[in-house]
Amino acid sequence: MRFLQLAFNNLLRHRVRSLLTMVGIAASVAVLFSIISFNRGFEEGLSREVARTGLHFMVVPSGCPHEVAALVLHGAVIPTYLDQQVLGRVRDFSGIEIASPMLVTQAPNPARNRVDLVYGMEMADLARLKPQWKIKGRAPAAGDEALLGADVAEHDGIAIGDTLTYPNAAQPFTVVGILEKSGGQDDAFVYLPLAAVQQMMQRPTSISAIGVRVSEAGQVEAIARALSEAIPGIQIVTMNQVVTSLATLAAAAKVLTLSIAAIAVLISAVGVMNSILMAIFERTSEIGMIRAIGASRGDIFRIILKETVLLTLAGGLAGIVLAITGAGLIESFVRQFMPYVPAGRMIGFDPGLAAACLSFSVGMGGLAGLYPAWRAAKINPIEAIKG
Repeated sequence: MRFLQLAFNNLLRHRVRSLLTMVGIAASVAVLFSIISFNRGFEEGLSREVARTGLHFMVVPSGCPHEVAALVLHGAVIPTYLDQQVLGRVRDFSGIEIASPMLVTQAPNPARNRVDLVYGMEMADLARLKPQWKIKGRAPAAGDEALLGADVAEHDGIAIGDTLTYPNAAQPFTVVGILEKSGGQDDAFVYLPLAAVQQMMQRPTSISAIGVRVSEAGQVEAIARALSEAIPGIQIVTMNQVVTSLATLAAAAKVLTLSIAAIAVLISAVGVMNSILMAIFERTSEIGMIRAIGASRGDIFRIILKETVLLTLAGGLAGIVLAITGAGLIESFVRQFMPYVPAGRMIGFDPGLAAACLSFSVGMGGLAGLYPAWRAAKINPIEAIKG
C-alpha cells in the first residue's frame, strides 16, 4: 500500500505529462471498446432484423445474394423481376404456409419533393407476416389505400385521412393506417396493395420476390431444394444465407477496424513507456537516494511498475466512459460509410466487454512498464547521488 501511494504521488508531480499520456490511453481504449461493441451490436441487430421478416426464405430471380439481402432488410430495388405465374407454382408446393409476393420500387413524390420507398404487397398476408406490427388506424383494404411507416409519416407530418399522389398511379392513395415506431427498416416504407404498385410501374405481372414461410421449420432446406429443382430461373435464399451474406460484407471492415484499434493501443503503450522513462531520467538522483537508505532493486521495480498500471487503469476507465458517452456520434459516423447497418443502438455498455478492454489496457501498460522499471532498478545509488 505504501508503494502504491508513492507511485500515485509520483504521477501527480508531472500532471500535464500524466494527463496527456492518459488521454492517449483513453482514446485507444475507447476505439477498441467501440469497435468490438459495434460488431456485437451489428450481429445481434442483423439477427433481429431477419427475425422480424417472419419468413424462412425468399424466392427471387437468379442473381446476386447480396442484392437479395438488401431487398429483404432495407428495401433495395433489384434490377430483375419474377413473373407472377411463379407465385402460383410456389403456393402449390406441399408444406408452404405462406407465399407472399412483394414488389419494391422508388416512386417520385412531387408534392413533397422527394422519392418514396414503396413496398407493394398483398394486404391479406399482412397480419400473418407482421403480427408484431401495431397500426394506428387499419391496414389497407382497397386498391386506393395506403399504410405508412412511422418515419415517413413523422417526417412529412402525414396523418390518417391525408392522400399521397404518384405520377404514374391511376388515383391518389388515402392513408388509412400508420405504423407505430418499430425501430427497424419497416418504418421507412410506404405500403401499397401489390396490384397498385404493378400498375404504377407498368409491370402488371412482375414481382420482386416471394417471401415464404413453411409449416415446419425443419423442412426449410428440403422445400427450398425441391423448389429450386422444379422451377427454372429462380434462386432460393434462406434467412441464414442473408445473415451470412451481410456478415461477409462486414467482415473486411471488421478486420480493418480491429487492426486500427490494435495499432492505437500499441501507440498508447509506447507513449506510456516514453512517459515513464522520462520520469525515471528526471528522478535518477532521487531513486539513488531511496536505494541508499535501504530500498531494494525489487522495491524500485514495483514502484515504477505500479505507476504504469495506475496510469493505464485511469486511462482505460476514461476510455470506457468516453466510448459510452460518445456512442451516438460514433454510430452516426459509421452509418454514413457502411452500406447497411441494422436499426437500433449498436454500441452499449457491456460489463464483461468493459472489463476485458480494461484488462487488456492494463496488461499492455504493464508490459510497457517492464523496461522502464528494469532500468530504474538497475540505477547504482552511489553514481546516481554523485550525479
